[in-house]
Amino acid sequence: MLTGIGFFMNIIKDNTLYLILSAEYANGRPVLDIAEQALDAGAGMLQMREKSLSEEALLALGRKLLCLCKKNAVPFIVNDNPYIAKKLNADGVHLGQEDVKKYPLNDTRNMLGRDKIIGISTHSITEFKNANRQAFDYIAFGPVFPTKTKDYHIGTGDIEEVLKISQKPVFFIGGVNISNINILIEKGAKNIAVIRAITEADDIALVAKTLKKRFSGPCRFASQSEAAGAREAFLIKINGKERSVSKPGNLSELLENAGLSKKAIVIEHNYNIVPKEKWHETTIVEGDNIEIVSFVGGG
Repeated sequence: MLTGIGFFMNIIKDNTLYLILSAEYANGRPVLDIAEQALDAGAGMLQMREKSLSEEALLALGRKLLCLCKKNAVPFIVNDNPYIAKKLNADGVHLGQEDVKKYPLNDTRNMLGRDKIIGISTHSITEFKNANRQAFDYIAFGPVFPTKTKDYHIGTGDIEEVLKISQKPVFFIGGVNISNINILIEKGAKNIAVIRAITEADDIALVAKTLKKRFSGPCRFASQSEAAGAREAFLIKINGKERSVSKPGNLSELLENAGLSKKAIVIEHNYNIVPKEKWHETTIVEGDNIEIVSFVGGG
């Protein structure tokens, strides 16, 4: 029987975009700027994940992020350390599997109070089932896709079972971006947590809005043809970089709009090479991943 479940379990709603903020993956940009843009664009939770800062620096940054989160009425979570969370009066703490050994759930709950969020990371169906039986307020499951933040990933095969048995909100994490989010949506996922998809984005606000809309917008389960005509501008990824496309079109039009020659070009669309004769009939939709290789002559 579940006991002592925190107050926040009931207010973490579906379609939440959870930004995990880390200067390590900010490309040299101020994390406060990233946070502000992402929150303005619809991020619904924010976590401070800074593993190399001193306590003094963590508290200084945490105070600023907490103020920003309060302004936007979203929960502010501290990674790993309930003592820092308590000193900041943050909305909660996120614990990894090793953290729970150091800070047991009951001790952390008593330290922070009944009205605070306590989240837990899980990396297998076994870990998930164990966490699901305990009084955590949400569970993160992953990494589901390859990611720079981990040296492994667990894939998407257990997502349906996780969602079937879960008694609390689940955030899928690990390599989630606009190119693969549909895989999660089709399996029934309702919440995601991201780091690099937002912190490394060229256009932070646009990426955050796109990820949020993919869960909660009218095109959540739209067909490709419906999605293509749903909005005038959308986001795709070209050669690993997020780009805003002004209007729906096909691969041939994309090359023309980009001013690229159609000679000595190879295009990979969603990880499949598209023959040149098919470019004009291959429609681009939001979230597509496109790689364009241009060959230069030589001896």
